[in-house]
Amino acid sequence: MAARWITAGDIGSRGSWLAEEITGTWRDREPAVLDLLLAALPQQRSARALAGRLRTIGHWIEHLPEPDADLRDTLHRYAAGADEETAGPALLALVHSRDLRGLELVLRRPGARLLAAAARHFPEAGDQLIPVIRRELAAGATGNEGIALVGALAPFGAAARQALPELVACLRTRRAAIVAARRLGADGIATRETTDLLCAATQSSDLALRAAAAVAHHQLTGDVDLALRTFEGLLSGRGQTHWYLSTLKPLGSAAAPLLPFIEPLLGAGYEWTRVAAAEALHWITGSPDRVVPVLVESVGPTPVGLHALKALAATGQVPEELRPTLRGFAFSPLRLIADSPLSGQGHPDEELRALARTLLTAD
Repeated sequence: MAARWITAGDIGSRGSWLAEEITGTWRDREPAVLDLLLAALPQQRSARALAGRLRTIGHWIEHLPEPDADLRDTLHRYAAGADEETAGPALLALVHSRDLRGLELVLRRPGARLLAAAARHFPEAGDQLIPVIRRELAAGATGNEGIALVGALAPFGAAARQALPELVACLRTRRAAIVAARRLGADGIATRETTDLLCAATQSSDLALRAAAAVAHHQLTGDVDLALRTFEGLLSGRGQTHWYLSTLKPLGSAAAPLLPFIEPLLGAGYEWTRVAAAEALHWITGSPDRVVPVLVESVGPTPVGLHALKALAATGQVPEELRPTLRGFAFSPLRLIADSPLSGQGHPDEELRALARTLLTAD
C-alpha cells in the first residue's frame, strides 16, 4: 500500500508516512523502506516535506551494511544543492551512509552535528576533522552545539589531545562544561590550570558538573578525597541520584567509602536509582551477589530495562530463568523498544536484540 500511494504521487506524504511507520514497528524492514523513501523524494511538494523524508533516510541508512549507490548518489545531489533546508539533512544522511563525499562536504560546510557524525563514521580522518572541531569550539560554540563538538573528539583517542586548550577554555567559561570535564578526565593531561579548574567546578551550583569534575580530577591526579567529599554531598541530597551514580565507574574500588550511601538505594522506589545503585555497587566491589537480583528484576523492553541488561552483562552472570526473556528480545519480529532522541546513537531496539543474542550464546 505504501508503494502504491507513493507511485500515485505520495499525496499528503501518506505513503512515506506509512513506510516510516513500517520500519518503526517491524525489525529488518530498512532496505525495502529506504527504497520506498528514495522513490518518494521526487514526489514531495515542499522543501519541508522533502527535508522530513531526508531526515528519515538519514536515521535508518546507518542500519544498512552497504547502502545502495543510487541512494547515496541521490543524497549527494541534494547535499550539494543550494537549498539549505534540504541540503543539511541530505548531507547528514550521506555521512551516515559512510560515503566519503559526505566527509568532503562537511569539511567545506561544517556544523556541530555534522562534525560529530563525521567523526563517528570516519575516525581515521582525525587530521582533517580535529582542526575544524577546534576552530568551532574556539569560536564560542555553546549549548547543544558545544556538547556535540566536544563529543566529536571521542573517536580520535590520543589525537584528540590537540584540542585540550579548547576543552580547558570550555570548562573555564562553562560552555559544554560537563562534557568537557569528562573528556579532560578521559584523555587530558594534569596541568595546574586544568586541575584547579576541575577543583573549582566541584563547587558549582550545577550538580551534574560537580560530579563530572570530581571524577575527572581523580582521573588526572589520583586524589580520591575530593571525589569522595563531592559524592557524599550529592548522594545524600535529593537530586537525580542515579545520574551521579552513573558517573562513578572511573573511581572503581576507591569509591568504597561511599557504599553506606549506595547500598540503601538498592531498594529505592525509583527504578532508575535501583539499577544505577546496583551497577555502581558492582563497579566498586566486583561482587555480583547483591547486584544480579536487582538487575534481573528490572530487565525488560524499556530504556531502564535495557540499561539493566547491559549492567547484568557486565557482571558475567545470566540467570537461567532469564533465558526465555532473552529469546523473546532476540527473535521478536516486532521492535520492542521505540526509538527516542534521548537514546543516543543507533536504535535501542537494535541494541536490545544484539545484546540478547550475545548473552544467549555466552557460556
